[in-house]
Amino acid sequence: MLQVYDVTLRDGNHALRHGLTSDFVRAYCSLAERSGVWAVEVGHGNGLGASSFLVGKSRENDASLLLAARETLTNVKLAVHAIPGFATIKRDLVPALELGVDVFRIATHVSEATLARKHIEFLAERNATVHGVLMMSHMSDIPALVQQAQILKVSGASTVVLMDSAGHFVPTDVRERVLALRESLGVEVGFHAHNNLGVGVENAVRAAENGARVIDGAAMGLGAGSGNAQLECVVANLGRLGLSHPPLAGVLPLSEAVQGEFADSLPRVTASSVESGEAGVFSGYAPQVEDLARAFGISRSELWAEMGKRRLVAGQESMIREIAQDLMNL
Repeated sequence: MLQVYDVTLRDGNHALRHGLTSDFVRAYCSLAERSGVWAVEVGHGNGLGASSFLVGKSRENDASLLLAARETLTNVKLAVHAIPGFATIKRDLVPALELGVDVFRIATHVSEATLARKHIEFLAERNATVHGVLMMSHMSDIPALVQQAQILKVSGASTVVLMDSAGHFVPTDVRERVLALRESLGVEVGFHAHNNLGVGVENAVRAAENGARVIDGAAMGLGAGSGNAQLECVVANLGRLGLSHPPLAGVLPLSEAVQGEFADSLPRVTASSVESGEAGVFSGYAPQVEDLARAFGISRSELWAEMGKRRLVAGQESMIREIAQDLMNL
């Protein structure tokens, strides 16, 4: 059974500069209850415990947003994203369990799955549903990707999610990686697309066609940089292909709610997002790249390319200025 996983209230928080309110969370979750999606992910764009001056301060704290969602969701599962380092077991996972979170996604860089082990084991021992997430998954070849996924499985993850954080994949990349994990893992595979190169929906649907059973999407594509695979378009395409999916009529009100509330914040594919996708860099850096390229009088494209060469990942905002300075001095 295909499970459509809604990341609007987490990844979409990037597009809103982490400004989501509990009132909107409550209203959105009320619509989600009737949408047919499997789970709604809620929180700061970088997940539990991530609110900070480095990556962005949340307008409301984790507990406030999660409580609003928990009070509303009955049929749909409440989910969170957690990156070890931002999220700790005692400060973040335990309170989330106590608030009644149903699904935990523990995410690491694609080459650092061992960092998720303690968090996953802690949750699995408490019979929570745990997904292991490999972020920036384009930065690994397939054999290494399979090896890292095995670490997540052994730790207790029931699903391994490939996150195309930089929107770098084309559909053949998705097909090859989903098939490789399906053939080697023995647990479910999920896929999370970004739209930097304009193929987010196609990549999500290609993952489903090749056996991924958890497919992420965001209403109106609301997400970091150029956004996520657009939820309503993913659902429509799954239906056209005869794959299991929520009813389109159920998810369209989610789209309308986001469009009505955040029309000025909706993501789009821009020249900068295409450059970031080509370079394989997290597109949430776009505002900093734009500002620093202008301030230092350097090429935005060259800055993205150099960030890609240095294999920058999310959470390394402080390095962008250093790279810009290096380019200015060449």
